[in-house]
Amino acid sequence: MKTTLFICLLLSMPVLSYSQNRFTDSTATCIAFWNKNDSRIYKITHSKTKYSRQGQKLTTTGNYEAHIRVIDSTETGFTIEWKYSNFSVAGAPENALNSLQTIMEGLKIIYKTDDVGMFAELINWEEVRDFAFSNYEKAIANKSQSTEFVAALNQIKSIFKSKENIEALLIKEVQLFHAPFGKEYSKTKEILETELPNVTGGAPFPATLTITLDELNVKNDSIRISINQTIDKGKAGPIIADILKKLSAEPITDEAEMKKQIKNMEISDINQYSVAISSGWMHNIYFKRTADLGPMKQVETYLISRIK
Repeated sequence: MKTTLFICLLLSMPVLSYSQNRFTDSTATCIAFWNKNDSRIYKITHSKTKYSRQGQKLTTTGNYEAHIRVIDSTETGFTIEWKYSNFSVAGAPENALNSLQTIMEGLKIIYKTDDVGMFAELINWEEVRDFAFSNYEKAIANKSQSTEFVAALNQIKSIFKSKENIEALLIKEVQLFHAPFGKEYSKTKEILETELPNVTGGAPFPATLTITLDELNVKNDSIRISINQTIDKGKAGPIIADILKKLSAEPITDEAEMKKQIKNMEISDINQYSVAISSGWMHNIYFKRTADLGPMKQVETYLISRIK
Protein backbone atom coordinates (compact mmCIF):
# COMPACT_ATOMS: atom_id res chain seq x y z
CA MET A 1 0.00 0.00 0.00
CA LYS A 2 1.48 3.33 -1.04
CA THR A 3 1.98 5.87 1.69
CA THR A 4 2.47 9.61 1.35
CA LEU A 5 5.12 11.47 3.29
CA PHE A 6 2.63 13.38 5.36
CA ILE A 7 1.20 10.87 7.79
CA CYS A 8 -0.63 11.59 11.01
CA LEU A 9 1.47 12.99 13.86
CA LEU A 10 1.56 10.83 16.97
CA LEU A 11 0.80 13.05 19.94
CA SER A 12 0.83 10.39 22.62
CA MET A 13 4.64 10.27 22.89
CA PRO A 14 6.32 11.22 26.21
CA VAL A 15 7.65 14.77 26.08
CA LEU A 16 10.58 16.65 27.53
CA SER A 17 9.53 20.13 26.36
CA TYR A 18 6.62 22.53 26.16
CA SER A 19 5.54 25.01 23.46
CA GLN A 20 8.22 23.77 21.13
CA ASN A 21 8.94 20.63 19.15
CA ARG A 22 8.62 17.56 21.32
CA PHE A 23 11.40 15.03 21.66
CA THR A 24 12.62 11.93 23.42
CA ASP A 25 16.07 10.34 23.26
CA SER A 26 15.30 8.91 19.83
CA THR A 27 12.38 10.88 18.35
CA ALA A 28 11.44 14.46 17.57
CA THR A 29 8.58 16.29 15.91
CA CYS A 30 8.84 18.95 13.21
CA ILE A 31 6.14 21.54 13.85
CA ALA A 32 6.09 25.30 13.22
CA PHE A 33 5.86 27.45 16.37
CA TRP A 34 5.82 30.82 14.65
CA ASN A 35 4.39 34.18 15.65
CA LYS A 36 2.85 36.96 13.63
CA ASN A 37 5.53 39.24 12.10
CA ASP A 38 8.30 36.66 12.54
CA SER A 39 10.68 37.00 9.60
CA ARG A 40 13.69 35.22 8.14
CA ILE A 41 15.94 35.69 5.11
CA TYR A 42 17.40 32.70 3.28
CA LYS A 43 19.97 32.44 0.51
CA ILE A 44 19.02 29.92 -2.17
CA THR A 45 21.51 28.32 -4.55
CA HIS A 46 19.86 26.37 -7.36
CA SER A 47 22.20 24.38 -9.59
CA LYS A 48 21.69 22.20 -12.68
CA THR A 49 24.40 20.00 -14.15
CA LYS A 50 23.89 18.18 -17.43
CA TYR A 51 26.14 15.46 -18.83
CA SER A 52 26.18 14.80 -22.56
CA ARG A 53 26.78 11.49 -24.33
CA GLN A 54 30.22 12.77 -25.27
CA GLY A 55 31.15 13.27 -21.60
CA GLN A 56 30.70 17.05 -21.54
CA LYS A 57 29.59 18.60 -18.26
CA LEU A 58 27.63 21.86 -18.20
CA THR A 59 26.68 23.50 -14.90
CA THR A 60 24.48 26.53 -14.37
CA THR A 61 23.93 28.05 -10.92
CA GLY A 62 21.32 30.55 -9.84
CA ASN A 63 21.64 32.47 -6.58
CA TYR A 64 18.84 34.47 -5.01
CA GLU A 65 17.18 35.30 -1.70
CA ALA A 66 13.86 34.45 -0.10
CA HIS A 67 12.50 37.03 2.32
CA ILE A 68 9.90 35.25 4.46
CA ARG A 69 7.43 36.90 6.86
CA VAL A 70 4.55 35.50 8.90
CA ILE A 71 1.73 37.94 8.19
CA ASP A 72 -0.87 36.06 10.25
CA SER A 73 -0.87 33.30 12.86
CA THR A 74 -4.07 31.63 14.07
CA GLU A 75 -5.10 28.36 15.71
CA THR A 76 -5.75 26.87 12.28
CA GLY A 77 -2.53 27.89 10.55
CA PHE A 78 -0.19 30.56 9.21
CA THR A 79 -0.32 33.03 6.35
CA ILE A 80 3.14 33.53 4.86
CA GLU A 81 4.63 36.18 2.56
CA TRP A 82 7.60 34.92 0.52
CA LYS A 83 9.45 37.38 -1.70
CA TYR A 84 12.17 36.56 -4.25
CA SER A 85 15.03 39.01 -4.76
CA ASN A 86 18.66 39.50 -5.85
CA PHE A 87 18.75 36.90 -8.62
CA SER A 88 22.04 36.13 -10.34
CA VAL A 89 22.97 33.30 -12.72
CA ALA A 90 26.48 32.00 -13.42
CA GLY A 91 28.04 29.19 -15.41
CA ALA A 92 26.94 27.63 -18.68
CA PRO A 93 24.03 29.30 -20.51
CA GLU A 94 20.79 27.75 -19.27
CA ASN A 95 17.70 29.35 -20.72
CA ALA A 96 15.29 27.94 -18.13
CA LEU A 97 17.17 29.44 -15.17
CA ASN A 98 17.80 32.72 -16.98
CA SER A 99 14.14 33.06 -17.90
CA LEU A 100 13.08 32.30 -14.32
CA GLN A 101 15.38 35.06 -13.11
CA THR A 102 13.83 37.48 -15.58
CA ILE A 103 10.24 36.69 -14.61
CA MET A 104 10.56 36.13 -10.85
CA GLU A 105 12.80 38.99 -9.67
CA GLY A 106 10.80 40.83 -7.00
CA LEU A 107 7.94 38.32 -7.12
CA LYS A 108 5.91 38.12 -3.88
CA ILE A 109 3.77 35.11 -3.12
CA ILE A 110 1.31 34.74 -0.25
CA TYR A 111 0.20 31.32 0.87
CA LYS A 112 -1.36 29.46 3.78
CA THR A 113 -0.16 26.52 5.84
CA ASP A 114 -2.02 24.36 8.31
CA ASP A 115 -1.48 24.62 12.07
CA VAL A 116 1.72 22.52 12.03
CA GLY A 117 3.37 24.27 9.06
CA MET A 118 2.45 22.05 6.11
CA PHE A 119 1.84 23.95 2.86
CA ALA A 120 -1.90 24.35 2.17
CA GLU A 121 -2.50 26.67 -0.77
CA LEU A 122 -1.30 29.68 -2.70
CA ILE A 123 -3.50 32.70 -1.95
CA ASN A 124 -2.45 35.44 -4.36
CA TRP A 125 -1.96 33.35 -7.49
CA GLU A 126 -3.69 35.91 -9.76
CA GLU A 127 -1.38 38.66 -8.49
CA VAL A 128 1.57 36.31 -9.08
CA ARG A 129 0.34 35.64 -12.62
CA ASP A 130 -0.09 39.34 -13.43
CA PHE A 131 3.34 40.23 -12.00
CA ALA A 132 5.02 37.47 -14.01
CA PHE A 133 3.21 38.46 -17.21
CA SER A 134 4.33 42.07 -16.72
CA ASN A 135 7.97 40.99 -16.37
CA TYR A 136 7.52 38.72 -19.38
CA GLU A 137 6.30 41.60 -21.56
CA LYS A 138 9.28 43.71 -20.52
CA ALA A 139 11.69 40.90 -21.37
CA ILE A 140 10.07 40.02 -24.69
CA ALA A 141 10.29 43.68 -25.74
CA ASN A 142 14.09 43.35 -25.71
CA LYS A 143 14.77 42.46 -29.35
CA SER A 144 18.32 41.34 -28.58
CA GLN A 145 17.09 38.19 -26.79
CA SER A 146 17.97 34.91 -28.49
CA THR A 147 15.32 32.68 -30.02
CA GLU A 148 16.13 29.96 -27.45
CA PHE A 149 15.73 32.38 -24.55
CA VAL A 150 12.37 33.61 -25.86
CA ALA A 151 11.23 29.99 -26.22
CA ALA A 152 12.21 29.33 -22.59
CA LEU A 153 10.37 32.48 -21.52
CA ASN A 154 7.25 31.24 -23.27
CA GLN A 155 7.49 27.90 -21.47
CA ILE A 156 7.84 29.60 -18.08
CA LYS A 157 4.98 31.98 -18.89
CA SER A 158 2.66 29.03 -19.55
CA ILE A 159 3.20 27.80 -15.98
CA PHE A 160 1.65 30.97 -14.59
CA LYS A 161 -1.69 30.41 -16.27
CA SER A 162 -3.19 28.42 -13.39
CA LYS A 163 -2.95 28.17 -9.61
CA GLU A 164 -2.32 24.43 -9.84
CA ASN A 165 0.62 24.88 -12.22
CA ILE A 166 2.27 27.49 -10.01
CA GLU A 167 1.91 25.32 -6.90
CA ALA A 168 3.12 22.14 -8.60
CA LEU A 169 5.82 23.39 -10.99
CA LEU A 170 7.11 26.78 -9.95
CA ILE A 171 7.48 27.29 -6.21
CA LYS A 172 9.78 24.32 -5.62
CA GLU A 173 11.64 26.12 -2.83
CA VAL A 174 8.42 26.76 -0.92
CA GLN A 175 7.38 23.13 -1.23
CA LEU A 176 10.83 22.00 -0.07
CA PHE A 177 10.71 24.39 2.88
CA HIS A 178 7.43 23.00 4.19
CA ALA A 179 7.82 19.31 3.24
CA PRO A 180 9.08 17.98 6.63
CA PHE A 181 6.43 19.63 8.81
CA GLY A 182 3.68 17.73 10.58
CA LYS A 183 5.53 14.52 11.35
CA GLU A 184 7.36 12.74 14.14
CA TYR A 185 10.83 11.50 13.15
CA SER A 186 12.75 8.61 14.66
CA LYS A 187 16.36 7.46 14.72
CA THR A 188 14.95 4.12 13.60
CA LYS A 189 14.63 4.27 9.82
CA GLU A 190 11.11 4.37 8.44
CA ILE A 191 10.83 2.80 4.98
CA LEU A 192 7.75 3.37 2.82
CA GLU A 193 6.64 2.83 -0.76
CA THR A 194 6.27 5.95 -2.91
CA GLU A 195 6.77 7.19 -6.49
CA LEU A 196 9.32 9.40 -8.24
CA PRO A 197 8.45 11.59 -11.22
CA ASN A 198 9.44 10.33 -14.65
CA VAL A 199 11.76 12.99 -16.10
CA THR A 200 11.00 11.77 -19.62
CA GLY A 201 7.25 11.88 -19.13
CA GLY A 202 4.97 8.88 -18.78
CA ALA A 203 4.28 6.71 -15.76
CA PRO A 204 6.05 7.58 -12.48
CA PHE A 205 8.69 5.24 -11.09
CA PRO A 206 7.91 2.98 -8.11
CA ALA A 207 10.34 4.03 -5.40
CA THR A 208 11.38 3.55 -1.79
CA LEU A 209 11.15 6.40 0.72
CA THR A 210 13.50 6.35 3.73
CA ILE A 211 12.86 8.77 6.61
CA THR A 212 15.35 9.20 9.47
CA LEU A 213 16.10 11.47 12.41
CA ASP A 214 19.86 11.72 11.88
CA GLU A 215 20.73 13.97 14.80
CA LEU A 216 19.06 15.40 17.90
CA ASN A 217 21.12 18.18 19.47
CA VAL A 218 19.16 19.90 22.25
CA LYS A 219 22.14 22.03 23.30
CA ASN A 220 22.36 23.56 19.82
CA ASP A 221 18.56 23.74 19.42
CA SER A 222 18.71 21.57 16.32
CA ILE A 223 17.44 18.37 14.77
CA ARG A 224 18.67 16.96 11.46
CA ILE A 225 16.28 14.99 9.26
CA SER A 226 16.78 12.95 6.08
CA ILE A 227 13.95 12.17 3.65
CA ASN A 228 15.42 10.19 0.76
CA GLN A 229 13.84 8.47 -2.22
CA THR A 230 15.35 6.03 -4.67
CA ILE A 231 13.89 4.13 -7.56
CA ASP A 232 12.80 0.53 -6.99
CA LYS A 233 14.58 -1.02 -9.97
CA GLY A 234 12.78 -4.32 -9.60
CA LYS A 235 9.27 -2.87 -9.82
CA ALA A 236 10.29 -0.13 -12.26
CA GLY A 237 12.11 -2.49 -14.65
CA PRO A 238 9.59 -2.34 -17.55
CA ILE A 239 9.38 1.47 -17.40
CA ILE A 240 13.19 1.78 -17.32
CA ALA A 241 13.63 -0.64 -20.22
CA ASP A 242 11.18 1.36 -22.35
CA ILE A 243 13.04 4.61 -21.59
CA LEU A 244 16.45 3.10 -22.40
CA LYS A 245 15.17 1.85 -25.75
CA LYS A 246 13.96 5.36 -26.61
CA LEU A 247 17.15 7.12 -25.45
CA SER A 248 19.74 4.74 -26.91
CA ALA A 249 21.36 5.76 -30.18
CA GLU A 250 21.15 2.13 -31.30
CA PRO A 251 18.43 -0.40 -30.41
CA ILE A 252 19.26 -2.56 -27.36
CA THR A 253 18.47 -6.15 -28.29
CA ASP A 254 20.78 -7.98 -25.87
CA GLU A 255 18.95 -8.84 -22.65
CA ALA A 256 22.18 -8.95 -20.62
CA GLU A 257 23.11 -5.46 -21.83
CA MET A 258 19.65 -4.19 -20.91
CA LYS A 259 19.95 -5.60 -17.37
CA LYS A 260 23.40 -4.04 -17.04
CA GLN A 261 22.11 -0.59 -18.03
CA ILE A 262 19.16 -0.88 -15.66
CA LYS A 263 21.54 -1.82 -12.84
CA ASN A 264 23.71 1.23 -13.54
CA MET A 265 20.80 3.65 -13.63
CA GLU A 266 20.18 6.06 -10.77
CA ILE A 267 17.04 8.04 -10.08
CA SER A 268 16.98 9.46 -6.59
CA ASP A 269 16.06 12.39 -4.36
CA ILE A 270 18.03 13.42 -1.28
CA ASN A 271 16.39 15.82 1.19
CA GLN A 272 18.25 16.96 4.30
CA TYR A 273 16.85 19.42 6.85
CA SER A 274 18.36 21.15 9.86
CA VAL A 275 15.52 22.53 12.02
CA ALA A 276 15.35 24.60 15.20
CA ILE A 277 13.69 22.57 17.97
CA SER A 278 12.36 25.66 19.73
CA SER A 279 10.59 27.29 16.78
CA GLY A 280 10.52 24.98 13.76
CA TRP A 281 12.37 27.51 11.61
CA MET A 282 14.80 25.96 9.14
CA HIS A 283 18.54 26.42 9.66
CA ASN A 284 19.31 24.99 6.22
CA ILE A 285 17.94 22.63 3.58
CA TYR A 286 19.76 20.55 0.99
CA PHE A 287 18.01 18.86 -1.93
CA LYS A 288 19.62 16.77 -4.68
CA ARG A 289 17.82 15.05 -7.54
CA THR A 290 19.85 12.68 -9.72
CA ALA A 291 18.48 11.28 -12.97
CA ASP A 292 21.08 9.07 -14.61
CA LEU A 293 19.50 7.23 -17.51
CA GLY A 294 22.70 6.17 -19.25
CA PRO A 295 22.62 8.32 -22.40
CA MET A 296 21.13 11.19 -20.36
CA LYS A 297 22.22 12.39 -16.92
CA GLN A 298 21.16 15.46 -14.97
CA VAL A 299 21.79 16.49 -11.38
CA GLU A 300 19.77 19.29 -9.81
CA THR A 301 20.43 20.73 -6.35
CA TYR A 302 18.99 23.33 -4.01
CA LEU A 303 20.83 24.70 -0.98
CA ILE A 304 18.68 26.94 1.24
CA SER A 305 20.58 28.59 4.10
CA ARG A 306 19.41 31.10 6.66
CA ILE A 307 21.34 34.38 6.51
CA LYS A 308 19.19 36.51 8.83
